[in-house]
Amino acid sequence: MAEGSKESRKDQIRVVDEVPTEVVRLDVERVELTKKKGVIPEVLIAPVMESTPQENSSEEDPVKEKLLDPETEWLEFDNKSDDDLVPMGWFVLLGVGLFGVLGWVIFQTNMGDGSALIDVKAANQPVASALDRPRGVGENERQAAEAHFNKMEKVLTGFLSAESLEEMVKWVRHRERVTPLMKSYYARNPIEPLDFKTTKKYHSISLENKPFIALEVRVEEQEEGIPILIEDRPDGMLVDWESYVCYLPMSPEELAESRPTDLKELRVYASRDNFHTYEFSDEKEYDCFRLNFRGSETTLYGFVKKGTSLEREFLKAFPLVTDEYRKAAIIKARFLEGSKAMRSMLIEGLESTMWAFPNNPRGLTESESSQ
Repeated sequence: MAEGSKESRKDQIRVVDEVPTEVVRLDVERVELTKKKGVIPEVLIAPVMESTPQENSSEEDPVKEKLLDPETEWLEFDNKSDDDLVPMGWFVLLGVGLFGVLGWVIFQTNMGDGSALIDVKAANQPVASALDRPRGVGENERQAAEAHFNKMEKVLTGFLSAESLEEMVKWVRHRERVTPLMKSYYARNPIEPLDFKTTKKYHSISLENKPFIALEVRVEEQEEGIPILIEDRPDGMLVDWESYVCYLPMSPEELAESRPTDLKELRVYASRDNFHTYEFSDEKEYDCFRLNFRGSETTLYGFVKKGTSLEREFLKAFPLVTDEYRKAAIIKARFLEGSKAMRSMLIEGLESTMWAFPNNPRGLTESESSQ
């Protein structure tokens, strides 16, 4: 009986009077960034959060690779990821910092065209809440941030609703270089005006010391979000059209059928492979890469000659331990004349490991590149 009483007492819950304490939760990572068009949430008005890239690191962070899986496009996370973070499969970003809409700060980065481009530590930090802001931050800051956000959405509205090339090009960066590409693209594809609805996801990033905004926007005509990159210039915001359409000089199907022997600049998903055949059958002479294209089932194979500076660039961008990882890239490649390898191309250049050029590749002046 005594033992039963003892066991009974063990199972009882003892109520202790305690002085209540206030608990403040600071995890704002899952806050939806925009509830309606034209309104910027308080979470975006926050102090600068800097990040320090790892030194002497030549390999990709496995966490980074998962975060930036290019199969999910630029801005989509899996179901376990935070809704306010914006990954980009065709933007692989190193040295990225999170910062508010107001007062753009260009972060110090150590990335180049062949480097990964996102600071995962910074990306995984919660965006600072109002409690973290310094004293004196008030209504003026909010109004300035609101004004900046509204200007951004005005640019989006104008760009998406354009019914002609002449209307659209007004909102595009690197205008002089890109206009001929737009003419070529829209000669093959119709312009489809879209009605901007709202900004779903917002991420401030720095690409080669230039401030950009990576977005996912909603439009009236479709349920799926649309990834868009905007450069936030001192003289105004401009859309990166090339990454918006994932520009190619011809469709992947036409590329595979016509097999051009002159160099083509291609935006691809690339991953290591071992499809060595015909002219490229020697594994000791060539590295093999599987090439896929957005919105297409076409698969080609690209080969990089070993022992070259280009191979070293690819080793940095595609470490040997990441065979299953697909990365967005802009490459220069061509088919060999008279080749028996019908789906194999010789890669002769790695232009970028993202689908946008932070700087104008033609080397035009800053004023020219904005025209």
